[in-house]
Amino acid sequence: MDFDFPFMFKAFTAALHYLPTTLLLGFVPLLLGSVIGLVIALVRFYKIPVLSTFFKWFVTVFKAIPVILILLVTYIISSDMLEQLAKSMSWDISFKNIDRRWVAIFALTLYAISGLSEIFRGALTAIPKGQFDAAYSVGLSRVQVIKRVVIPQVFPIAFPMINSTLISLIKASSLVSMVSVVDILNGALIEANVNYRFLEAYVAVSLIYWPMCAALEGISSGYERYFSRSKRRSFA
Repeated sequence: MDFDFPFMFKAFTAALHYLPTTLLLGFVPLLLGSVIGLVIALVRFYKIPVLSTFFKWFVTVFKAIPVILILLVTYIISSDMLEQLAKSMSWDISFKNIDRRWVAIFALTLYAISGLSEIFRGALTAIPKGQFDAAYSVGLSRVQVIKRVVIPQVFPIAFPMINSTLISLIKASSLVSMVSVVDILNGALIEANVNYRFLEAYVAVSLIYWPMCAALEGISSGYERYFSRSKRRSFA
């Protein structure tokens, strides 16, 4: 079987055109998921009545659902709800005019929240209990403890796993064609549909995914080394 290198570079160029979309589908759900996931982790860590139980089941359910199902269900529900709402309110809008990337972002954010909330909850338990007791003993309120003690320590502890979540989101973005969004994978496959050179298209896309994920992994490893050195210096 001959390998068409010129077409591989053509598919690579076509896929590279959609790199901003893939990065958008990775970083925006990560940002939103981090904010909401931290709130959920704090609610569960402090065992706030009702909300703690609700979020426990929320995380359990979404951890058990494949990403592709979250994408498809979100797409179907959002399309039906928007059409019904627009009709009832006499709005001159339609779901077909909505940028489908935001549907994908919403679905990937739900996926990210479940994982990130568990990451933050684990980071919260890693903070020594004595630090909480010391903060309360000097008169700090719970909100002040969260701002001055918890948050400055949670993110450095959780950073490697947050980075892993970002890589997972970037790879999960390859499924967004199910909701009519074109990312780097589907940009290459569109080119391959002309001559059925799918192997070349897959290789071209892997040449984008691999260095991108390797760079993110390198950033995480570098930060871990820096954080470890900082901790050793602080205890010296």
